[in-house]
Amino acid sequence: MTKNILNKCPVCDCESIHIRSLSQQNIMSELEDYFAEKPPEKIEIIDYEIQQCKNCSLEYSFPLEAGSQSFYQWVTTRAGYYPTSRWEWFAVIEQIDKRERQNSISILDVGCGGGNFLEIAKKLSNTRIVGLDTTPESVQQCQTRGFEVYCETIESFSNKFSSEKFNYILSFHCLEHISQPKQFIESMLSVLKPMGSIFISTPYSPMSVESDWFDILNHPPHHLLRWNKKSYEELADQLGCEIKFYMPQANSVMARTANNFSLSKFGKNQTVSKFKLFQEIIKNPTLFLNIFFDQLKRDRVNKTIAADIVLVELKLF
Repeated sequence: MTKNILNKCPVCDCESIHIRSLSQQNIMSELEDYFAEKPPEKIEIIDYEIQQCKNCSLEYSFPLEAGSQSFYQWVTTRAGYYPTSRWEWFAVIEQIDKRERQNSISILDVGCGGGNFLEIAKKLSNTRIVGLDTTPESVQQCQTRGFEVYCETIESFSNKFSSEKFNYILSFHCLEHISQPKQFIESMLSVLKPMGSIFISTPYSPMSVESDWFDILNHPPHHLLRWNKKSYEELADQLGCEIKFYMPQANSVMARTANNFSLSKFGKNQTVSKFKLFQEIIKNPTLFLNIFFDQLKRDRVNKTIAADIVLVELKLF
């Protein structure tokens, strides 16, 4: 594959540098290691490169092309792909509940999936909750559960229902899949009420587990964009928004180091006892210490060590 070091960042349109290449063969091999299962040969996967913006440090795929339908049909049926709970769901509900109390409000959940967050959010009083998703099966599942959900993108919804305005617009783990992040959020802003907030969650990249282990699900064809504090701040600046960061507490440096060491030596799918892990550390103290010092260098957000998940709040100035 030809390296395109002049490819422009989808956030700030600045030049990028080449980080790594991911061939179709590499991706298939990594998926097999991740799931301990050989992917079907019929899955359509292309070659990618990973670029990093020189200005805002966003990592993104080239081409900015989402995974194929055959890829998503396979990966979304793997055990544990859809979580039944996320930290950020409760963090958002806490923020809304604290601010609104008994006010009548409206919420739009973009990329609502099968409605697990919608089910949790029902506890909010005086609240209209609307969901959007582009998967007909997910929309049908939500509607069967009694939720107001439409089979639309945020762009098509904002065009069709431009008069609809919401106090809060939420999007959990969608932005990392989007090839045009500014346009995605601009469509949200077009249906946001004055003084309203957008809440978005993504992995915080690189995740702590990625110092010595390659997470294929945080790379294309699954994730096209890899977000960090600097890239989010640039995105907010481009959109004329103020930004606030929320995170759960990160694991301790020793817990992160032990976890990364285990992944690097045994992979994702082996159950490793503490005794076996300790024996391996004794055999490889240099690797353990290198991982430890890498973890000490991890980014800080809100003056604390970055967790693997970030929730950001965007508000127009």
